[in-house]
Amino acid sequence: MINYFLSILFFTISFTEYIDSPKNENRIVNAQSLQTFFEELVQIKSQKNKVVSVVHIGDSHIQANYLTGKVRTLFQNNFGNAGRGLVFPYKMVGSYGPSDVQFSYDGNWDYCSIKKGFESNNIGLAGYSAQPLPHAELSIKVLNHGKATFNKITVFDQFGTLLPVVDSNVITWERVNNHTFIQSDKLLSQIKFRSTHSSNIQPEIHGIILKNDSSGVLYHSSGVNGATASQYLRSSVFQNQLTDLNAKLTVISFGTNDCYTYSSRFCSACVKEDFKKIIQRIKRQDSSISILITTPSDHFFKRRYSNKNIEKLCKVLYEVAEEEDVALWDLYQVMGGKNSILEWQKESLARRDLIHFTKEGYELQGKLLYEALMHHYEHDFSL
Repeated sequence: MINYFLSILFFTISFTEYIDSPKNENRIVNAQSLQTFFEELVQIKSQKNKVVSVVHIGDSHIQANYLTGKVRTLFQNNFGNAGRGLVFPYKMVGSYGPSDVQFSYDGNWDYCSIKKGFESNNIGLAGYSAQPLPHAELSIKVLNHGKATFNKITVFDQFGTLLPVVDSNVITWERVNNHTFIQSDKLLSQIKFRSTHSSNIQPEIHGIILKNDSSGVLYHSSGVNGATASQYLRSSVFQNQLTDLNAKLTVISFGTNDCYTYSSRFCSACVKEDFKKIIQRIKRQDSSISILITTPSDHFFKRRYSNKNIEKLCKVLYEVAEEEDVALWDLYQVMGGKNSILEWQKESLARRDLIHFTKEGYELQGKLLYEALMHHYEHDFSL
C-alpha cells in the first residue's frame, strides 16, 4: 500500500479536466496560480541570502507538525534551511504541539484562542494568544539541533515586551511595530524570555519565529485542534502577520471539523463562504501571495459511518478555487476517496478513530503534497 501511494503519477490539470481524470493521481489543480511562489523558489539558487516563506494553517492535522514537518524537511533539503519558523507554546494553553520544539514556563500566564476568549483579545496567525503576567518566563529549546538552531528571533508580542534573559551570548534586540527583533552572535538551540511589562498592561504573545542567516525555505505552520474555517476568521491579525513574515505561499488546510456533523446540519454554502472570506482577507493584505487549498482527508463520523459531507465539501472547495483563482490539492482523492481511511488504517497509517493519522501517515501525506508541488515546479519553473 505504501509503495502504491509513493508511485503515484504527478501532473497538473485544469478545473474542466478534473471530471474526466483518473482517481488517486496526485495533482495540483490550477497550479498556474502558484507562479509567484515557484518563481521565488527559482531565485533561491541565484540570489545570496534569499529566503522564501511558506505559511501553512489548519486544524489538528496540522497542529502536531508531522505533515508540515515532512514538507519543511523536503523543501529545506532541496532549497536550503532558513530556520524552524513559527513556534507557539501549545502546552501552555493545554494542548499538544510539535515534538521538535520544547517549551517550559514559570510564573502566571493566561491565554485565549479562536475558540476561547476571542471576543476581547487579538488573535494572531497561530490561532492562540498567550498573555504573561509581570516577571513570567518562557524557555524554548529546539531538539533537532543540527537543523533547527537559530540566531534570529522575532516575537509577535503586542502591548508588551518579552525580552531575552541574556547569558554569555551577545544578544541585541529592538522593538518595532509590536514586534521584538532579537539577534545573537552565534547559533543557539535554546533561549529564555522574561516578561518586563508593567502590571497595568496586558501583553499578547502571538508566536515566535526562529531563523538563521542561511538562504532557503522558511516553512511556518500552525494548527488549532478542532478548528473550523469560520473559527479561524476570528483571528483578527493573521493576514497582517502573513505580510510580516513575507509569505510567498499560504496553504489552507481546514475542512474536517467543518463537515464533521450530521448531513442534515451541514451547510456547504456556509463553508464555501468562510473559505472565500479567508482568501479574500489574505488577498486584500497582499494580492501577490500564492494560495493553495487542501481538501480534508477521508474520515468516518463517530467511527461508524462514512462521512457523506466530505464530497459535498470538496465540491464547494473546487468552486472556491476556481472563483478565487487559487490552487487546490485534493487529498481526499489522492488517498483513495470514499472509505480509503479504512485501507490507511489497515496499513497502520491511520488511527483507530478513523479521523486522524499516525506519524507515518501524516509524513506520507506531507511527501505527497511536496511531490505534487515539485512536479509543476520542475516542469515549468526550474532553471
